[in-house]
Amino acid sequence: MLPSGIFAIDNVTPDSVRQIMPKAALIRSAIVPGWGHLYVRKPIKGLIYFSLEAYHVYRFIEYNSIYQHVKETKNRLGIEVWSTLTEPQKKEQIKNITGYELQDATWRPREIRNKYAWWSVGFYLIGMLDAFVDAHLYYFPSDKVELTGDSRSVSMGIKISWSLGDSE
Repeated sequence: MLPSGIFAIDNVTPDSVRQIMPKAALIRSAIVPGWGHLYVRKPIKGLIYFSLEAYHVYRFIEYNSIYQHVKETKNRLGIEVWSTLTEPQKKEQIKNITGYELQDATWRPREIRNKYAWWSVGFYLIGMLDAFVDAHLYYFPSDKVELTGDSRSVSMGIKISWSLGDSE
């Protein structure tokens, strides 16, 4: 057996019993986004959630840095002077004071930074809930679900069946 750590995947032998618990999946996803999906053996989903979270946190940090340049320029010039400048003049002042050349896509860094923060929080919470639900559905018999349609009508239905007794 491998030691179970943040980046280690549990090595489970076929004869051992390992019960998937929803609370454990939720906690793992709270610690590291995507880890709960690895726990319920959905590595692609785990990679997607980890990548989404990492990208949005990176962009948040990037735009926070840009916002600090704008904020520093505003503080040095004073809000009265800053509010009288046109956008090209503001960009020029930011470059003169901080040395950072502001691009068109980074003109509203605080708003963009906050957007990435909210998206990051959203993906974090959705990832935790998704891992929790996947853990609850881990033992659901997926081979008993079928999608049926009737060519004579516009309706569609799902048929789910399972056995409540021992099947021998």
